[in-house]
This record gives sequence, C-alpha cells and structure tokens, in this order.
Amino acid sequence: MSFDNEKREKENPFAALDGRKASVANPHGEVTVKTLKDADEALSFLENHPRAAEIAEEGNAILEDPAQLKKLIRKIDLTIAPLLAAVYFLQFLDKTTLSYTAVMGIRTDTHLVGQDYSNLSMLFYVGFLAAEFPTQYLAQHISRLGLYLGVNIMIWGLILGFHAACTSYAGLSIVRTLLGIFESCVAPILVLIIAMWYKKMEQGRRVSWFYVCNSLTQIFGGFLAYGVSFANTKFASWRIFYIAIGAMTMVIGLLVALYLPDSPVKARRFTDAEKVAVLMRVKDNQSGTQNAVIKKEQVLETFKDLRVYLICLATVLSSIPNGGLSNFSSILLTTFGYTSQQALVLNTPSGLVGAVCVLLVGYLSDKWGDRSVVMLICILPTILGAGMMIGLDPGGIPANKAGLLAASFLTGTFGAAFMLLLAWNASNIAGHSKKVTTNALTLISFCVGNILGTQTFQSYQAPGYISGKISIVATLSALCFVVVALRLYNDFLNRQNQKILAGMSEEEKRELRGKMAFADQTDRKNPFFVYTH
Repeated sequence: MSFDNEKREKENPFAALDGRKASVANPHGEVTVKTLKDADEALSFLENHPRAAEIAEEGNAILEDPAQLKKLIRKIDLTIAPLLAAVYFLQFLDKTTLSYTAVMGIRTDTHLVGQDYSNLSMLFYVGFLAAEFPTQYLAQHISRLGLYLGVNIMIWGLILGFHAACTSYAGLSIVRTLLGIFESCVAPILVLIIAMWYKKMEQGRRVSWFYVCNSLTQIFGGFLAYGVSFANTKFASWRIFYIAIGAMTMVIGLLVALYLPDSPVKARRFTDAEKVAVLMRVKDNQSGTQNAVIKKEQVLETFKDLRVYLICLATVLSSIPNGGLSNFSSILLTTFGYTSQQALVLNTPSGLVGAVCVLLVGYLSDKWGDRSVVMLICILPTILGAGMMIGLDPGGIPANKAGLLAASFLTGTFGAAFMLLLAWNASNIAGHSKKVTTNALTLISFCVGNILGTQTFQSYQAPGYISGKISIVATLSALCFVVVALRLYNDFLNRQNQKILAGMSEEEKRELRGKMAFADQTDRKNPFFVYTH
C-alpha cells in the first residue's frame, strides 16, 4: 500500500466500503452506488461519523479481542432474542386462540354452524393476505422497525380483547380479519432484524430461538385454556381467556416499541464502537442492514427470480398442513375419543415435540451449513404421523387410541420446515427492497397455504376429516421435491458467481467486495454473494 493510500485510510477508515467511488484497480469502472441515499444506512453512518477513525479503531479492537467479541454477541442476543421470542410467542398464541376456545364453548355461544368455524380460521389469513404488501412497504418507508412492530402488537392485543364481546359469527368475522391485518407485519420484520445483526451461519439458530415459540404456545396455551375452562362464573371461560391474552399482548407490545432496536445503526443501547463492530462482523454477508428507499428495480427483480417462486411454492406446501392442524388439532383429539378438557392438555406434548425439533433443526442447519437436508429430516415424521392417522382412524372410527395420540405428537415436527424457509430468506436475499418484497411474498404464500389448509378439513367429513389428513401427506411429500430443487438451484447460482470471480484479479476482488457490502445491491447483482443450501 502506498504512503498516500495509507494516509487516506487513516483519515477515512471506511473509504474502502464507499461504493460511490470507482475501484482503484478499475478507476474507470462503474460505481456500485451513486449516493448515500441509495446505499445501505450503515454506509451513511460510517462515512459521516465525526469520529470515524476513532470508532473504527475501537470497533476493530472489539472484533480482535475474543473476550470482547463474545461479550458483544451476548449483548446482541440479550437485546434482540427475548423480544423477538415474546413477539412470536404472542403472535402464534393470539391467532390460534380460536382453536382453544373451540372446545371451551365459543361455537355454541356465538351460534357457529356448518363451515362457520373453518371460515373464521380462514378470515384471519384473508386479512393477513390483504395487508402484507402495504404493511411491509410502510415499515420500510418509516424505517423504525421496533416502533412499528410494537404499535401493531398493541393494536392487535386490543382487537383480541374485543373477541370477548362477540355474540355472533358476524362479530367474530370482523375481529378475526382485523387480527390478521395487524399481525401480518411480524415474521418479515423479524427475518429482517435477524439478517441485520447476525452472520449467515448464525441465523438458523437465531430464527429457531423465536420460532420455537410456535411450539411453546401449544404448551402454554393448552394448559392456560385447560385452567380457564374450569372457571365457574357467569362470564364464559372463553371470554376470560381472550381478555387475559389480549392484555398480556398489549404489555409486550409496549416493551417492544420501547426496547427493540430498529437496526444496528439506531440501537440506543450500543456504543458507536459496538455498532461498528456489529456492522463489520456482518459485512461478509453482503446483504447490508436496511434502506428506506423503495427501489422499483429491486421489486421487479424479485418477480423475475426463480428462487423466490420456489420459496413461495415451498411455503404454500408447508402452510397447508399448518392451516389445518393449528385450528383443528384440539378437535381431532376429541375425534380420537378424548374429552374436550383432555384434548386441551393432550395438545401440549405436540408443542414439546415441535420445540425440541425447531431448536435442534436450527442448531444443525448452522453447524452443518446446510438448510435443505435438515429440512427434509423434520418433514418426514409428520408425513408418517398423518399416514398413521389415516390408517388408525378409518371412517372416523378410532382403531387405536394410543397410536392416534402418538401420531398427533409426530405432526409437531414439520413446523421447523417453515422456520428454515425464513432462515433461507434471511441468508439468501440481498437488496433491502428485494428482501422486503420477498418476505412479503413468502408470507402471502403462507396465508394462501393456511387458507387452503383450513378448507381441507370439511365439517361434513367429521369426525374422520379424511381430506384434511390426506392433504398433509400429499403437500409435505411434494415439499420434499421442491426443497431438493431449491438446493440444486442455489448451488448453480454459487457456481455462476465463482465463474465471474475467476475473471477478476485479487486486487479487484478485494476492493469490489468491500464496496458491495453496504451498497444495497441485490444478491443477483453481487458476485460475492454466497447462497446457503
């Protein structure tokens, strides 16, 4: 390095990341970003900081000291993970309250008949579907993810409490649709937050830390509903349940709005040196943090990307069983010969199976550096469980009560597949507008799958619900083939990028890699981007 370059680097230690300047190795080449407004917000923070040289030195000191680095990662985990877990716990609990109250008297008290119950399950996802794109682009424009998420949580907690006032199908239809609208922002925002703070091979485990709450809610919700079902008051037990859960949701929403950082750059509890260390740690992800500008070209690229369509197809296929089981699991247990109160308690072991599976799958996917193989492992037990339900409950006449209970426990494993699809989005998409659009499409696919899933369980087929059980086997079997296709395509894209890099000199690669890190470019336009398989 020449004396001039060394002097320039000391004066502006982040110059190597500034994509507004052409590469030294190729001074007449294209710049990776025209203005700081077009770049990732991290670049603006680093380039405009009045103490750039000082915080660069302090940040590097943190990264080079194993003890300080470990302390930083622990601080990130303690700041982010508990709040994300609480949010996801409440989201899944709140949207599945209908399943618990189904055996607590809500169907009788609100005069639900025929397909009314299935339609109420569906309407949640209708609201979710309608709001997904608007809420994601609004969150990007506001660029205050923690505050935006917290406000939405408080609103849906209030709506949940309104369920207790409903006396008819019409009233429940309104509040279920509104609940879907305000819950629609959650998963995409959580995925964006994970992608901002963690390296790719840390993301699977961190996503599992909040996604495990889907399973934990089955345990908590089942026991809570069981206890409330014994309440001997003039006020129906299901109404008490809705008020209690709604109040708890509003409290958590307030905590999220106050304490969840919007991004590493805007994290109030972190020093500037810690922010630099966080950003330099994730620099090699080549996916940046966030950008408030909605970029039309990135949105269009999303709709041209085969990977995105494969992710959406995989999401639909994994969500059809979820739509059925999340709303009919308690009812299915009653068809196996258990009482309504027994069903609430016996639903909880499936949650335990799911929790263990999600945590193990998240850990293994990071340890092995492989999402697809681990995904296949968690899908197969659910296919077996649904097959057992068909074989042991022909025509709605239980042939083996204990075997059917074991089959219901096995169906708790497949939820980890969607968790890995979210982790794939966190690891395999770059360009903030593309990330937002892909996450929105993924959750729309999730809605479509869940809507279809609620309709696979037809009331006229009770108590056997044969079409619902067959759909689980069919969709998850098809999902296995889509997962393999995604793996092969990711590997193909990595080989294409390697060919591009092979034509560059080491100096060109070193300089361009730095400039692409926070340029807010998409994964398809960045030859340094590596897709996880």
